[in-house]
Amino acid sequence: MKSYAVRVTSITGCALLFLSLQLSAQKKADKLPLTLEAIWGGYFDEQQLVVHPMNTQEKIAFIYSDKNSSNELILALDFTTGRLVDTLFTNQVIPKGDSVPVTFTFFEDFELSPNDSLVLVKTQAQPLFRISGKEACYVWNRNKKVLRAVTVDGKVSYASFSPDSKKLAYILNNNLYVKDMETEAVLAVTSDGSMDNITYGCANALYENGFGLRKMYSWSEDGQSIVFTRINEQPVKNYPITYYDKNYPDVYGQRYPKAGEAIPQVEVFLYNLPFKLLTKLDVGVNPNQYITGVNWSPDGKSVLIQRLNRPQNFLEILQANIKNGNTKTIYSETKPDYIKLFPDNLFCIKSRNSFLWQTEKNGWSHIYEFSMDSLKMKQVTTGEWEVQKIKGADEENGFVYYMSNEPSPRGSSLYRIKYDGTQKRRLTDKNGWHEVLLANTKRYFIDIYSNQDNPTIYQMYSTREQKLYQPLIENKELKNRLNQYKIPGVDFFSFKSSDDKLMYGYFIHPMNAEGAKHPLLIYNGGSPELQGVTDRWNDKILMSLKYLASQGYYVACLDTRGTPGKGEAYRKANYKKIGDAELDDLMEAKKFIIRSMNANVDTSKVAVMGWSYGGYISTLAATKYAPSFAATVAIAPVTNWRLYENIFAERYMTMPSENPDGYMNNAPVNFVNNYKGGLLLVHGTADDNVHLQNSMVLSRELVNANKQFDQYYLTDRGHLLNDNVNNITRLNLFIKIRNFLNNQFGVGK
Repeated sequence: MKSYAVRVTSITGCALLFLSLQLSAQKKADKLPLTLEAIWGGYFDEQQLVVHPMNTQEKIAFIYSDKNSSNELILALDFTTGRLVDTLFTNQVIPKGDSVPVTFTFFEDFELSPNDSLVLVKTQAQPLFRISGKEACYVWNRNKKVLRAVTVDGKVSYASFSPDSKKLAYILNNNLYVKDMETEAVLAVTSDGSMDNITYGCANALYENGFGLRKMYSWSEDGQSIVFTRINEQPVKNYPITYYDKNYPDVYGQRYPKAGEAIPQVEVFLYNLPFKLLTKLDVGVNPNQYITGVNWSPDGKSVLIQRLNRPQNFLEILQANIKNGNTKTIYSETKPDYIKLFPDNLFCIKSRNSFLWQTEKNGWSHIYEFSMDSLKMKQVTTGEWEVQKIKGADEENGFVYYMSNEPSPRGSSLYRIKYDGTQKRRLTDKNGWHEVLLANTKRYFIDIYSNQDNPTIYQMYSTREQKLYQPLIENKELKNRLNQYKIPGVDFFSFKSSDDKLMYGYFIHPMNAEGAKHPLLIYNGGSPELQGVTDRWNDKILMSLKYLASQGYYVACLDTRGTPGKGEAYRKANYKKIGDAELDDLMEAKKFIIRSMNANVDTSKVAVMGWSYGGYISTLAATKYAPSFAATVAIAPVTNWRLYENIFAERYMTMPSENPDGYMNNAPVNFVNNYKGGLLLVHGTADDNVHLQNSMVLSRELVNANKQFDQYYLTDRGHLLNDNVNNITRLNLFIKIRNFLNNQFGVGK
């Protein structure tokens, strides 16, 4: 198979030059000490492939960047032969009537129309909210060899082709537009959208952060209609975020509903393009509800709307009549606490007039099939393990494809199963973390695989479990670089808690651990919505923890109760009192490590560190649970759940009026008198997720109690504390953390 280069994530040239000179100057084969500069300077960055399956052929399309020129192409590779068969687009565009190519621009991503004749090229991407973005978009017509901008009025979000490939919908300045691909005519479906007031067809920051939702519009199968949401944020109060890059700082008002406060109002509309007819679909008038999904029914004759009440314990699927907008409930779920939502849930099976539904109604996340004919639901997958995501259905052969952690709570694997729950088969055999891209025919897939010790490999497979050809990417160069350094290994461990719960973690021994006792750092990387202990490659954060181990620390990470992946009961152990179960588990883990992990730990020098929710756990450890840990590092922490966004806070704590004791007893700001010292409090001043107010309030209360602590604020940085350029902010942060811990524990003196 022909070899080719691919785009590599951005790296800092000066850091690479320094490291290359350092390596060439080595006279011996001794390995180099690990450094934060190498980690955050990009020396250990992975090769990553921007790849998408084609829609009408058993091929994949991917971005190829020529390192020696300014050429960038989208190439097609055949699953069946392993050969490059076509160039779908190149940035060396030849204008009509000319013979000399003009370099277009470098681009970050692309999408193909359903008939593969059009290529949506995305460039100049910039963040919108935490996971979404907007781009300058262009459409390349492969047949006519013409490139046109989607719009000249700005960057767009969530551009998508209609199923017949004749139109393109997109969001611009919070309004929904549809462009005709033949005539270039643009129709403004909505006109009153505006930033921080009205949003059409996509999630606002609250819905994206709280529910994981993004695009909230859907094309009809015939491409004649489009259903979409309207989010009205005007009832929501503004929170001021200040940027300090001017003599008189700018203050940006962010719509941010805190726990117990008014929330956005959401409506659903259907627009018929040929008749230019707008129909409002009835979702009720309750101001305290959420709309968490809009889809077309399997037969395309109605719309299915997911409606969730504000306590998040009652979920309905409404079926809407597309002619008059009337709705009726066809399915509902109820829980005594809260219902776990799955973004992009509801996968239609047209041939059976049914849809697949992911739910944990029986205590574990599993797949069910709901029949639109009988209005009944039957279970497809079963077991004390979790389905992580539905990947698709092979309607011709009757198989459902899904990702699951059945082999291990730390991993993710591809499975297929019949609709009736028989003939289940695992299609990715290696333990670790698999992410897959299925071909449209479901005969082939791309496996994107890694584990804790090995960077990502991109490999083509058939669904008959046959590996095809050589890997697309093996990251051999990165493996060679890793072998040049002294890097501590990672060991997984598990133990049973005092209440017989099986817990999973990983452990890193310090380099040259023999002899003297060493401090222990426990990193809390999990949350109610995120596992911290997974068997996957995590280059920079995990490498930074390995760096701290190389400096003389034992390092551990634990998925405490309250984290996902191990069933509903395990995740909900912290309901209405988040933080208590987690701290109990961390203290049990500390005892287990000292007792059973062959670790010579200095028990007077144990620290806990975390970010976001983990930062909250750290501040709770430093206050309510003092003096259980000698030092704590809290990055972007919540310090009072009354100050956090309502979807997350109310899901796990209910409304403040319903659970006042829970809010009071799990707020670090209320326990500053317990604090004994050793806190590093870190926050970005422009954090729009966990506001700076959280750290400022805790800082005020600690000062009022005459307590000494360290605080470290990063100007104009957001929740992730990155600068999107050269990682200087992250490098600076981890140097600060290292120096703080060294000073606390006398390491290196």
